[in-house]
Amino acid sequence: MEAEVLGRPVDLGAPKQRKLVALLVSRLGRPVPVDVMLEALWAESPPASAMTSLQSYVANLRRVLEPGRAPRTPTRVLHTNDQGYLLDGQVVAVDVHRFEGRAKAGWQAWNRGDPQEALSEFESALALWRGEAYPEVSHSVHVAAEVARLGELRLSAVEGRCAALLAVGAHEMAVAELEAFMQAHPLREYGCELLSLALYRAGRQADALAVLRTNQRRLGEELGIDPRPALQHLEREILSHAPALDWRPTPVGTATAAPARPEAVAGPPQAPPTRVPAPPAVTTALDEEIFVGRDAALRHLAAGAAEAAGGRGQVVTVSGEPGIGKTSLLRRFGELATGMPVLWGACPGHVATPPLWPWRQVLGMAGTHCPRRPVPAPVAEVLSGETGQPLHGADADTATLRQFEAIVHYLTRASYARPLVIVLDHLHQADPYSLRLLAHLAESVHTSRLLVAVSYRSDEAAALAETTAALARAEVTRVELNGLSVTEARALATAMLHRETSAAGVEELRYRTGGNPFYLRELIKALDAGERVGRARPAPVPPPVREVVLGRVARLGPTAVELLSVAAIAGRTFAIDVVAEASSIELGEALRVVDAIVAAGLVGEDEQRLGWYSFTHSLTAEVLYQTMGRLRRVHLLRRIRAAAVQPWKGSIFRAAE
Repeated sequence: MEAEVLGRPVDLGAPKQRKLVALLVSRLGRPVPVDVMLEALWAESPPASAMTSLQSYVANLRRVLEPGRAPRTPTRVLHTNDQGYLLDGQVVAVDVHRFEGRAKAGWQAWNRGDPQEALSEFESALALWRGEAYPEVSHSVHVAAEVARLGELRLSAVEGRCAALLAVGAHEMAVAELEAFMQAHPLREYGCELLSLALYRAGRQADALAVLRTNQRRLGEELGIDPRPALQHLEREILSHAPALDWRPTPVGTATAAPARPEAVAGPPQAPPTRVPAPPAVTTALDEEIFVGRDAALRHLAAGAAEAAGGRGQVVTVSGEPGIGKTSLLRRFGELATGMPVLWGACPGHVATPPLWPWRQVLGMAGTHCPRRPVPAPVAEVLSGETGQPLHGADADTATLRQFEAIVHYLTRASYARPLVIVLDHLHQADPYSLRLLAHLAESVHTSRLLVAVSYRSDEAAALAETTAALARAEVTRVELNGLSVTEARALATAMLHRETSAAGVEELRYRTGGNPFYLRELIKALDAGERVGRARPAPVPPPVREVVLGRVARLGPTAVELLSVAAIAGRTFAIDVVAEASSIELGEALRVVDAIVAAGLVGEDEQRLGWYSFTHSLTAEVLYQTMGRLRRVHLLRRIRAAAVQPWKGSIFRAAE
């Protein structure tokens, strides 16, 4: 955050004073309540002197921002009113508004059919960006919606610039820009469409199809949705070498397939002389890009990055249930980790992969960031996919060790010149050789400038026991993600719906989802455009949530499915002996199965009442309840009531107490 007065930069003072400026600027022309300021500056524990300090900061800023104001005369820049403090939007100019104006001009030029002018405007807009929006207070829930809005406008401007590059014939430049863009934002479907077209025009048809199919798999695996029709149509056009895909100069004044402005998409445009994909409506930020909370987890990762940059490499593991936001956290950290290239390797679960697949991705990106460093032969074998099937016996062990040593040496030496972040996402789906290589790297990570961050599902931790034990010997930092708080859930709902949401409504959503970000997003998206959060009748469970829940339950086996189904009839909280009796499952077997269910994170054990459990998410019980017919529900409810009134029920637990 920088400020100029009369054309000269001014000193905004101490960090908290700078935070105050950022908060005021983020709400330019609107009053910022004092309690919001206190929370943004001191989190949840302002000291007794906080109010005095705040008033001192305001007085200091008035002197800095209005150096010529005479004593006891009215302020022109930073005002006080009954609601709090505000910066006068008629007096203060903010570069955010310049950016928005340039971006809007870019879309207007694009809509007029002038890609050269659009390119100039988009580049002028993006030149104003030097980092994240409002970094001093970006983690505050009071600024999260504005940060998300500006971030989305920036991404759409990047896509607009790349579309303009394609329209003027700069295909190779567009490929380079879009490959980096999609690496950072893999769920941007319009960016995927542009990259595929750019690759096709650059003579790389196979790569263009691979981008589309990778995007299709990613959307199905992570979100449970299909690509939008435009991507499916583009794939068919590439396969048939449609002439419309070939580039031809666009005469100025010819309408292009693009929206009239970034806030709304115009009606069906005239067919352009050459195909340039039209972006989707951007009236709201892409829900998957909105990030709230996780301050503590980001601090752990930032601390690990600082240690690694100082010459002591670190390992950080991020775990949690499906949908809790492990990948989103690592992506957000990658955006914030300025000066440290992020080498990203993912372990897909929907398709079989060759050995060391995630490391092949990591090593490929390492070569991109360190092009002058010689690539050893064992590393080149991994990059080319020529690792082949492993040998047997001592020769195989020796060959594997040599290969691992070469890879570790290559990455470690690369980090000497520049600290690097290695991300292995979805580690629970990695092949055994990838896990062994990770354990081998962990043994020497402290002598490098590497931060190794891995994510895995907590319900799959047992399969990673050997690997996590090896990481523990490397003094690993463990980050266990839990659900979002009510405050964070409210910030997410506000950012997605672009309107304030009631505290009671958000508490209901938080109760049903346990704060799971994926469940929260799907429930919020399921609300009708004019519908308020927290209506009298709860929103139905969206199909993606239903599929995820049923998939998690099914993996535990038929006995667990039956036990949980009966428990869902009993309610969110249930006694295991009653549910076992109603399910006709022997109590010892029920106790064994419920332990596995607890390990999977679907239910939790009551700390106060022995033998009682509760669903982690109310949605799980709702989904199971809805999968049963009415007659079976009534039948099971009668069995539960009969089991519950038997006097001997619960005696085993009381005796144990």
